[in-house]
Amino acid sequence: MNDEELRREYRRASREAPLGTHPEPEQLEQIVNGAGSESERLALLEHVLRCPTCGPELDLLRTANEGARAAERRTPATRWLALAAAVILVIGVGVLVLRGRSTPPAADVMRGRPHALSLIEPEAGERIPAPVHVTWHAIDGATSYRVELLSTSGRLVAAKNTPDTSAAIPDLARVRANAQYEVLVRATLSDRTEVSSPIVRFSVRQ
Repeated sequence: MNDEELRREYRRASREAPLGTHPEPEQLEQIVNGAGSESERLALLEHVLRCPTCGPELDLLRTANEGARAAERRTPATRWLALAAAVILVIGVGVLVLRGRSTPPAADVMRGRPHALSLIEPEAGERIPAPVHVTWHAIDGATSYRVELLSTSGRLVAAKNTPDTSAAIPDLARVRANAQYEVLVRATLSDRTEVSSPIVRFSVRQ
């Protein structure tokens, strides 16, 4: 039964019946969308056709529903284009992320050299006897090295320049037994730049 048949059925109904409670908007949508049973829609339509308030609301819902359906018929291609653009964007972002993970990081220009200066002895945490001997790996292009002995607070205790890759801290440095110290080596290169080793903390035993 369509709306026109429902209207005719309503006209046959009693015009003296009370209007009753106004239906909710969801109930009016049942009439527009043909949802629910015929008896429910007939009861709703009976009220709407007699009610000066609900009648315009039903007409408005019908107009809006027809406009939405017309828009859906006109814009399927637009929806597909929007979906395709979203897929392309997601794929592009994924490629960039994977490329960023697979590409090795660029060389750090601040470090200057691919091979860092590292100590051979003393090792971190090691207890060594006095006098303190420091040995390190050679660096290509180094013209001289500077060994610096520091207190754990960062105070310079002793320093020595040498062209070799080992040095002994002089006794006049007054290195105390059972005390902790830090040591590092700086290499001066032929282009007058410097490369420093990591700071190594050790202790001196008797």
